[in-house]
Amino acid sequence: MLEIFVYPVSAVMKFWHIFLHSFLGWDDSVAWGWSILGLIVVVRTLIAPLQLAIYKSGRVTTIIRPLLAELKDEYAEAIDPELLREQKQKEKAIKKEHGFKASAGCIPPLIQVPVFLGLYQVLLRMARPEEGLDASFHKPIGVLQNEDIHAFLNAKIGDVALPAYIAMEPAQFEHLGTTYEAVHALNFPLIILAGLITSTNVLISTIRNYYIMDQESRMGEVSLHLMLWTVPIVPLALLQAGVMGPIPTAIVIYWAVNNFTTLTQNLAIYLYLFRTMPMPESVKAFQTEKRLERIARAKTRRKFRWQKRRAWFGYLFMPWQWSKHKARRAEAKAYFRELKQTRKKEKAQQKALEKQRSEARSEERKRQQEEKAAAKSNSPQEEQPAEK
Repeated sequence: MLEIFVYPVSAVMKFWHIFLHSFLGWDDSVAWGWSILGLIVVVRTLIAPLQLAIYKSGRVTTIIRPLLAELKDEYAEAIDPELLREQKQKEKAIKKEHGFKASAGCIPPLIQVPVFLGLYQVLLRMARPEEGLDASFHKPIGVLQNEDIHAFLNAKIGDVALPAYIAMEPAQFEHLGTTYEAVHALNFPLIILAGLITSTNVLISTIRNYYIMDQESRMGEVSLHLMLWTVPIVPLALLQAGVMGPIPTAIVIYWAVNNFTTLTQNLAIYLYLFRTMPMPESVKAFQTEKRLERIARAKTRRKFRWQKRRAWFGYLFMPWQWSKHKARRAEAKAYFRELKQTRKKEKAQQKALEKQRSEARSEERKRQQEEKAAAKSNSPQEEQPAEK
C-alpha cells in the first residue's frame, strides 16, 4: 500500500540530487544532504493548502457555532415536519453564508498521513537497506536504483555519514568511515532541537484548540487533555528513539528541519487567518461563557472525585472518623448518581423527541403519497384514439 507513495517521494529526492549534482556541479555527498531539504520544501509546499483548509474549517466552525446553537434552541421542541425543514434550510443558509464545508477538516489529514508514511519509508530504506550496508547490490526503492542507494550510503555531512546513528556498533562506524563522537556531536543537538520544536508545535495547537473547541463536547475535552500530556512526552520519546534506537542521521536532519518548517508554516497560517477572518466579539463571548461553564463542571467533578478518594484514605488511616468519611463518600456518590440520572434523562428526552419527529415525518410522507395517489386517480384519462 505504501509503495504508491514511495515512488513520488523517491522521484522528488532523485530530481533534487540530479539538479544539484549534475546541473549545479555540487559534491555528491552535499547533493544528497540537500536533497533531503529539497524534499521537505516540496512536501510542505504541497501540504500548505491542505493545512490552511484544516485551520480555516476550524475557525469557520467556531464562528458559526453560536448561530447554530441559537437555531437549535429555537427549534428545540419542534416536531412539525414543516418546522424541521425550515430549521434545516436555515442551517444550510448559515453554513453556505460562511463557506463551511464538512469535508474541509476531514479529507486533508487523510491525504497527509500516507504521504508522510511514504516519506519515512524512503529515508529509512535508503539509510538502512534490508540487504545490509556493505551489500554489493540493493533492491530499487521507488525510482532510486542500486547506484543511487550506494551513493546515498557513502554521502556525508562533514565527518558524519547520513546512514549513521548514535546506537551503532563500533564496526559499523568504521565501515561508514565515521566515529561515534562525530555522530553524537551532530545528532544529539538536532534531536533536542526537534523535540523542543515539536513540543512548541503541539503546545500552540493545544492553545488554539482550547479557544476554538466545542466546549460542550466531552470528546473535545478529553482530546485537549491528551494533547497537553503529549507536550512533555514528545521530546522524551524523540530523545529515546534518536539516542537508543536505529534512527539514521538523515532522519534526524529531516526531523529538525521539517519540524521547524512546520512551526513556521503554522504560525504564518495563524497570522493569515487572524487578519482575514477575525473572530467576532459575539463569538468570543459565547466561547468564553461555554468555557467557564465547562471549567465549572470539571471543577465540581474533580472535587467529588477527590472527596471519594479522601474518604477511602480516611477509612485506612483515620478509622476513628468513620462516620465523617462515610458521609463524604455518600455525598460524592449522590452527586455522581444524580449526574448519571440527569444525563440518562436528557438522553431519554432527546430519544423521545427524535421518535416523535420521525413519526411526524412518516405521517407527512404517508399523507403526501395519499394526496398524489388521489390526484392521479381523479385526473382525466387521455382519450383513446377511435378505432377504424
